Amino acid sequence: MSILSNKRIILGVTGSIAAYKAADVASKLTQANAQVDVILSSAAGKFITPLTFQSVTGRRAYTDIDLWGNEAHVLHVGLGHTAVLIVIAHCTADRIV
Repeated sequence: MSILSNKRIILGVTGSIAAYKAADVASKLTQANAQVDVILSSAAGKFITPLTFQSVTGRRAYTDIDLWGNEAHVLHVGLGHTAVLIVIAHCTADRIV
């Protein structure tokens, strides 16, 4: 049994060629029985698609449009309240600042 079993983790993916490696991170977290919700920045969408993350996690992957659309006030709050950990994998310099 993994310490991540049934823990909800938000994985933020930023715009870098390393976004491809984030799919491996999502896959490994899922294999450890974590529930991984992926949020891609608009720049990340230029390198990798939400479908890739949906395939490895079995869960919907979100984009900026999903989080700032009509349901945004409900969706992003819900994701934040249920997560035990937020990971920005392969964080780019403009996200750190």
